[in-house]
Amino acid sequence: MYEITDTDMVLERLAGPTMLDELARRPWRVGSLGRELGRLHDRLHALPAPEWLPKRFSTADGDRVLHLDLHPGNVILTRRGPVVIDWCNAGAGDPAADVAMTLVTVGSADVPGLAARLGRGLLLRGMRSGCRTDPAGRMQEAVRVKLDDPNLTPTEAAWLRRHAAVGNEPGEGWTDRSGC
Repeated sequence: MYEITDTDMVLERLAGPTMLDELARRPWRVGSLGRELGRLHDRLHALPAPEWLPKRFSTADGDRVLHLDLHPGNVILTRRGPVVIDWCNAGAGDPAADVAMTLVTVGSADVPGLAARLGRGLLLRGMRSGCRTDPAGRMQEAVRVKLDDPNLTPTEAAWLRRHAAVGNEPGEGWTDRSGC
């Protein structure tokens, strides 16, 4: 069953909370949900990109399917397992860029409260431990792409510029928002 509106196309109605909702309700699951997010990246990146998918972050040795907005708000936890939604940014390219975009998106998100910031760090560490792809070579490019996002808040943009200026690689610096 499907539904089409001016802004959305629903191909299947899914029942369940988003991963973000689950994190809010059960914060003690942050590590396991982060690892699940990493495994979702690996499963997605196992798929060769079809020719019709727009080239984004291309490689010389075989583009893969990229989501490019894979964060806890875009994962529905259904009874049959997690399902990735919101494919409007999808493209073909290097899996390292997809992982880097997730790190940049989640790392730069302007979340209130110390507990939420600590949780973000645990989520990203879990994601990195659950994912086989090293995003280091694409981090600066992901920051530049994210800085072009018209929905970025001034706080998020400032945080990204600061991290881009010092050339931080993924890790503690991508989850620490002190000074913002």
